[in-house]
Amino acid sequence: MMTETWETDSRSPVQIRRRACLADAGGRTGPAAVLLVADEHTAEQVARALTGQPVDLHPVHDTAAALLVAGRTCPDAVVLAPAGGRLSPADFLDVLHTLDPGVRVIVGVGRDDGELAAQAAARGATVTARPFEPNALLALLSAALGAPRSLATRPLPIQLGRLRIDSVAPRMWLDDTPIRLPLREHLVLRYLAARPDAVVSRRELVTAIWGDQTSGSDNSLSVHITRLRRRLAAAGADVRIEAVRGLGYQLTISPNS
Repeated sequence: MMTETWETDSRSPVQIRRRACLADAGGRTGPAAVLLVADEHTAEQVARALTGQPVDLHPVHDTAAALLVAGRTCPDAVVLAPAGGRLSPADFLDVLHTLDPGVRVIVGVGRDDGELAAQAAARGATVTARPFEPNALLALLSAALGAPRSLATRPLPIQLGRLRIDSVAPRMWLDDTPIRLPLREHLVLRYLAARPDAVVSRRELVTAIWGDQTSGSDNSLSVHITRLRRRLAAAGADVRIEAVRGLGYQLTISPNS
C-alpha cells in the first residue's frame, strides 16, 4: 500500500519534487549527504564517530519518516540500523528502491539478524556488522559513493575509555567536554594513545614528535610528559601515562572505564 502511494502518479507533487531533488543532487558538491535510519543510541554513536568527516548526516529514528526525509534530501547513501516505525526493514528497503532505485544502502546487522542480512543482500544492499566500526563504515560509504564522490576522509579520533583524542587538531574530549591541548602535548598523547598498553621508548617518542630536530628534545619530552599527566589527572581522565624504568612510557586505561 505504501509503495502504491509513492508510485500512484508520476506527475504527482511528490514525484515532481523528487525529480527536481535528484537533478540538484547530481551537481552536489561538498560533504556527502547520508541518511541514517537508526534508533537514538545508534544514531548518537555514529554521529559522534563521524564528527569532522566529510559527511552531512541526517539521522531519523522512524522508518516511515525516513522515507519522507529521503524524498526531500536525495541522500548520496543510506545507512540502516534498527529503528522504530510501522515499516519493517525489508519494507523500508522496498519502498526506498521505488523512491530512488540508484541510492546505495548499507545495512548494519547484529549477531541474531540473519534474516535481515539475507533480506538486505537480496535487495542489493551492502551488509556489515553492527555496532558499526567507524573506519569500516567510512570505507563502505566511500566505496558506495564511488568516484568522484568518494570521501576524502580525515583520521578518526582515538577513543580511550571516557577520553576521545582528536587525530588532527590539538584537543581532546572528556565525556564530550572539549579540552584544548598544547601542540607538543597533543602529539605525545596521540602517539601513545594509538599504541595503548605498548611500551614506547623515549627515543621512539622523540623521533616521532621532533623528527630530526632532536637537540634538547629529550629533556623537553620529560617536561611535556609531566604536564600531560597533570592535565589528564586534573580533567579526571581514566588514562594514565606510566614510566617503565629503562624502557620508556606506557599509556594504560583504568580497568573501571
